[in-house]
Amino acid sequence: MENKKVVLAIDDNVQQLKEYKLVLVPKYDLRVVKAASEALSFLNKSESDIILLDIEMPNISGFEFLEDIRKIPSYMHVPIIIVSGNTGEEFFKKARESSAADVLTKPVNPEALIEAIEKYMPK
Repeated sequence: MENKKVVLAIDDNVQQLKEYKLVLVPKYDLRVVKAASEALSFLNKSESDIILLDIEMPNISGFEFLEDIRKIPSYMHVPIIIVSGNTGEEFFKKARESSAADVLTKPVNPEALIEAIEKYMPK
């Protein structure tokens, strides 16, 4: 059996995590966490090929998480796709200047999500 690539989804919205499961589970090994702190703990024990990151979360924001994870040598180059409901101009400017590979807006179009994952997934 083929090993599936691991997608880590970080989002405090349970409905969004359910949507990820519907779209991604057939093709990927999807892992979900509801907070950036949980994600850091997960990444200390497991590997992920690509990360879907919500920005607006309690405690540690997605942008703070992005800064923290880029300090971990094995995660310096892991593709991170920001997925956010924020559509403000300042948000997009900050997102584009971050180390994220791409930015998608919620609600996420399933085809656009798969396309972005395929584009940035390490081969």
